[in-house]
Amino acid sequence: MKSSKFLFLILMVLSTSVCFGSNNDIWTKANTAYDQGDFSSAIDGYRKLLEHGHRHPAVYYNLGNAYFKKGKIGLAIAAYGHSLKIDPSFKLARENLEYVRKFTVDKVEEKAKGFLLNIWYGLVDLLPAEAYFAMTIIAYWTLCTIITFLMIGHGRKEFLTYLLILFSTVFILGIAISRFAVNETQNTKWGVIVVPSVELREGPGEEFEKIFTGHEGLEFKILSQRQDYYLIELGNGLKGWIPVTTLTEI
Repeated sequence: MKSSKFLFLILMVLSTSVCFGSNNDIWTKANTAYDQGDFSSAIDGYRKLLEHGHRHPAVYYNLGNAYFKKGKIGLAIAAYGHSLKIDPSFKLARENLEYVRKFTVDKVEEKAKGFLLNIWYGLVDLLPAEAYFAMTIIAYWTLCTIITFLMIGHGRKEFLTYLLILFSTVFILGIAISRFAVNETQNTKWGVIVVPSVELREGPGEEFEKIFTGHEGLEFKILSQRQDYYLIELGNGLKGWIPVTTLTEI
């Protein structure tokens, strides 16, 4: 488990670029509290920074570390998840997320996606949607330049044709991934259980039959809401209803 100490050099930079004024004091005090083992104060500090609008992946990362030290597995997973939503390439957040998942009770196997879908989701998670969008713009203007050279007969035609195929592929792939990633972000909600245990039921109420007992740290997709219950879907495809007070969104 990596502590917040390893981010010391990064945090020195972030103290000027992410936090300023009184928020810099909050950031410093939260990190000091963490290093001294006062994880409750550290959590309060990191949460205050988020409330002030400093939704930086490092803030969520340190918050996840503090939650884990307090034994709040579900909230730690949520914090790391928020960090990775902002920066999917944040390797340390991903490593700690995988580490914390080892402490969850429920080991739900994901539905098999297949080889090609695994590659697709791997590409989607590799970079933020903004990076793929930028890649698409660069590929578009590069294509325009190549087509112009081909039309005026400037340069080696065979070489330009290869470049045309390459950047056309990058352009199409960039559009597809950007659109998919944005759709996943905007239309798909994810959650995690933050209480010791909760019963998944066939309907939105305690009068419905129990179908599964979920424990803290269990992650799932949120499908819909009815009154004070969410309909969720586990990784293995099982669906059930749980109270909104037992989870937090990622």
